[in-house]
Amino acid sequence: MTPDQNDEIETFNDPNSCYRLDDEPLYTITEWDNTELVHQTKDEVIDYTVKELTTFLFRINTAYSEEGEEAAFEVAKNYLEKFSAIEEEE
Repeated sequence: MTPDQNDEIETFNDPNSCYRLDDEPLYTITEWDNTELVHQTKDEVIDYTVKELTTFLFRINTAYSEEGEEAAFEVAKNYLEKFSAIEEEE
């Protein structure tokens, strides 16, 4: 492979590259603390969401088993109040 071909592959595989070779839409996820995760592919959005949901499911179940329904409700309410935002990048 030529150095140019290597660069193209590295650029394609770099999720933060502004010079992606394909026309796949990219997304920005705004986290609860207003941190922005930019240049996210659809697969990365799915992975992020699965991790978030898994984490909160664990927190809700733990709160419910250790402290009861009211504590689990507070965790669930906290999750719903702080939903992440997603938007397609232009």
